[in-house]
Amino acid sequence: MRAVYSPMSVGDYCKALNEELITVNEEYQRNAGIWGPYARSFFIESILLEYPIPKIFLYAKVDLRTRTTVKEIVDGQQRSHTLQSFYNGKFKLSTKIETEELRGKNYGQLSEEFQSSFISYSLPIDEFRGVQPAEIQESFRRMNASNVPLNDEEQRNAKYQGPFKWFIQRLAQRFSEPLRATGILTRRDIIRMVDSRLYADIVHTTLNGFVTTKAAQIDALYKRFNTTFEEEDQYLAYVSTGIDHALQEVAGGERELLRGYMFQTIVLIFIDRHFDLGLRQKAADSAPEVAAALQAGAVDLAILIDGLRDPERHPALSEFVEATKGTNVGRAKAVRFLYLDAAL
Repeated sequence: MRAVYSPMSVGDYCKALNEELITVNEEYQRNAGIWGPYARSFFIESILLEYPIPKIFLYAKVDLRTRTTVKEIVDGQQRSHTLQSFYNGKFKLSTKIETEELRGKNYGQLSEEFQSSFISYSLPIDEFRGVQPAEIQESFRRMNASNVPLNDEEQRNAKYQGPFKWFIQRLAQRFSEPLRATGILTRRDIIRMVDSRLYADIVHTTLNGFVTTKAAQIDALYKRFNTTFEEEDQYLAYVSTGIDHALQEVAGGERELLRGYMFQTIVLIFIDRHFDLGLRQKAADSAPEVAAALQAGAVDLAILIDGLRDPERHPALSEFVEATKGTNVGRAKAVRFLYLDAAL
């Protein structure tokens, strides 16, 4: 059994949806309405900018009552519903998407160039023809069985569709490439959404201080802001300011500062310095003896880096060196913060 590749323009596809020549098969698809405003806007923006999108799968079958061929959506309901709604002028794009000239506009308010791009965009569609529903089910089972298992970040991205997920996506759009160019991330890290965990960890610390973060804590963060995230602009300012200054600090610097957990600490230091969130005091509360020792004398960044490279030469830095091993442990985060804050 094989599916036939049958691309269709957005204009033709939406016209067929409006005429009910393409319908939803509830046995395959969840009810419409799951995507929030930003998710829909992000998808339409991708179409308008001519980025590739995942395939839509249809099942073509003959309706004996009307003697016509009807196509049912097997996979792609949310995308189809979003396309149809925008085509029919039912919603405006979010004011928070990246492309400034598209913000807050419905289809009728787009320039003729963007209207043409939308209508003529070729949707990647595979059609099942002349097969039984059980064969379609088996086809998807086999496709899913061959997929690489999703990591924690990819699972969150699939599970949560609320404002916090899209907040993380906005940060990724803005910073993932600069982080790759600096050497903090690799292309594979970005593809596997490792950067999403970095941004989420930063937000988690600004909210909760220096506590141990495992998958459950990050899941709880996504869940907490899955319906509303009223502080989104505020936290966007926190993280953006911190990353911008941290990138300047590590540019062309030592490789030890380019490790994800070290860079994250530097970001938090600059967030605290610019917005006075009390993170230094929280770090001191988590490791009071370290804070007291650091008050007694200055710390040189070059010495800290040398201590990581050759710990035996710097026994006094053993606490700092040890804090670079338990990267997600609350006390280790606090110790790193205190040492790097004193050195920068």
